[in-house]
Amino acid sequence: MAVDFYRADGRPATSEEAQRLLLDIGARLLAQDIIRVGAEVVVVSTWFTVIHQGYASNGRPLLWQTIVSDTTTHADIGQYTTREQAKRGHAEAVVLISKRLRHLATQPRDETRL
Repeated sequence: MAVDFYRADGRPATSEEAQRLLLDIGARLLAQDIIRVGAEVVVVSTWFTVIHQGYASNGRPLLWQTIVSDTTTHADIGQYTTREQAKRGHAEAVVLISKRLRHLATQPRDETRL
């Protein structure tokens, strides 16, 4: 099975270009925010993937991904076809996660789960 590689603008890339892109982690990181609320620390990162993660409903490859991580888990919470969509999605994720953490911080702790 052939693997399709892409440049950040969505155009196909050769395997040599893809190798360089994959190794240049700093260039692939679009945005990263560290959210601290009380003792909770969550990192929201948005990356250019080089290898598509599937296809959008319009048939374009999903090349950007937002991941949320804490000390125990990470979750893919957004995939995008363009850099602009990824920037908007990242900003929306930061707002959403920040609100959720603040909400959780105001809830009483369930002492029975300790």
